[in-house]
Amino acid sequence: MEEWLACCGSAKFAQQMAAVAPFSNPQEAIDAAKDIWFNKVDVNGWLEAFAAHPAIGESPSNTVKSPTTTAEFSFSLFCYTQITAVIAKWSNGEQSTALATATDATIQELYYWNSQYRQKFGFVFLICASGRSTPEILTEIKKRYLNRPIIEFELAAKEQMKITELRISKLFTANATSASTTRTPRCGDNSQRFCARLAISVSNL
Repeated sequence: MEEWLACCGSAKFAQQMAAVAPFSNPQEAIDAAKDIWFNKVDVNGWLEAFAAHPAIGESPSNTVKSPTTTAEFSFSLFCYTQITAVIAKWSNGEQSTALATATDATIQELYYWNSQYRQKFGFVFLICASGRSTPEILTEIKKRYLNRPIIEFELAAKEQMKITELRISKLFTANATSASTTRTPRCGDNSQRFCARLAISVSNL
């Protein structure tokens, strides 16, 4: 389940994905992920996944929570450390365009709107930031801030799915570049070995 938690921070999502794995290709996994995310994960699961993300412009390492307190299953400390490192690397990569186009002024403005958004909706502003500049993200957060909570909650869930799709593709790339078999491990199937392999292969992406 560890690999799926790296793609989406919901314990229910990770458990459901592990239950229907392995997948022969990324699209098969993405199709299953969409069905699970929108039809089987409840509101609490959505919020759990949202909470696993840093605010745009913040360090991922400060926001990833230990699975022993946010999930219904536990990891070894080794495996948890590897997974959080992978999530941090993926998150930084997804925000690379935003960070490259940021100025001191836009970063301060982003911090302000992140705070305003969280106060209004109760969760982090979520957007698939890959390829988006800081001005684009600022425009989007200001526009979405005007939404009613029920509308914004659904939009955040859709953005989470976009991020999950991106990470599933990265997961398959990571597996393909490793020396492992192409089968996605099931729950309890050499989890520590998988985590170490994933961390090593992702570092080379």
